[in-house]
Amino acid sequence: MKDWLLLFLRLVAGVGLAYWAGHGKVFVEETREAYSLVLADAGVPAAYFSTLFLGVVEFFGSCFIAAGFFTRKAASLMIIAGAASAAIQLLILEAPIAHLFLLDRDAGFGTGFFLVAYVVLLLIGPGHISFDAGRRRAAAD
Repeated sequence: MKDWLLLFLRLVAGVGLAYWAGHGKVFVEETREAYSLVLADAGVPAAYFSTLFLGVVEFFGSCFIAAGFFTRKAASLMIIAGAASAAIQLLILEAPIAHLFLLDRDAGFGTGFFLVAYVVLLLIGPGHISFDAGRRRAAAD
């Protein structure tokens, strides 16, 4: 049962963040421009590069999480990216802490939920239904 719950958590957190946050910043020029303008207006240096870098980390890191591939390393990277996103929301954009847990794209789209999910995956691991588990079994043979 635990492995199925970890698979569900990985899929929801990985696919959710890859689609809702990373995809637009990497593959949709209008979204990337809009996000970088918000950061530039808030005084973030190199806003366009920061947007693109954060989008690449969010998209590909989340895909690795969803697949259960290098899960703990990807979760560590995603926690850093999520903490940076939360810091931008809280310190620069002056959003209330409650916005970290709102499922609203304009309010940060649940950054807090994703952070909790990635901390759980970092501590517990991906479970037996993952590429990581397959790699461990293959190395043991």
